[in-house]
Amino acid sequence: MASVANVKTSTEKVRFFDTYTRVLLTVMIVILMFIFGAGKYMDSHKMEAGGTDDLVNDLAAAVTQGEHHPFVDLPGDAQLGAFSVANFFAGLVVGHHWEKIFGKPVEEEEDSDDESDGKRTR
Repeated sequence: MASVANVKTSTEKVRFFDTYTRVLLTVMIVILMFIFGAGKYMDSHKMEAGGTDDLVNDLAAAVTQGEHHPFVDLPGDAQLGAFSVANFFAGLVVGHHWEKIFGKPVEEEEDSDDESDGKRTR
């Protein structure tokens, strides 16, 4: 079983909530506030944001003989937009911390060092 090379010792702390993560989370919250704010504005002014969700909900209600109410009710495709924005930023944060979370096995690191030594001869 391969040991992990990037394992921090007990004296070193892994910081997952670093500056990069804080900035991304702040930008994500601002974008989501705009999406939710636009949804509430459109709802208060009785504006329609035509999307396919309403058609699908009508078809599902006809089949199940019941009404579907989403957890957060936003007009049109605003829920899809909010979900996509949140997933985009979650992917950036996880990608940024990928090696901190999973690390790189020692064997792979040693192999890559051996290969790169041979290529450095000019």
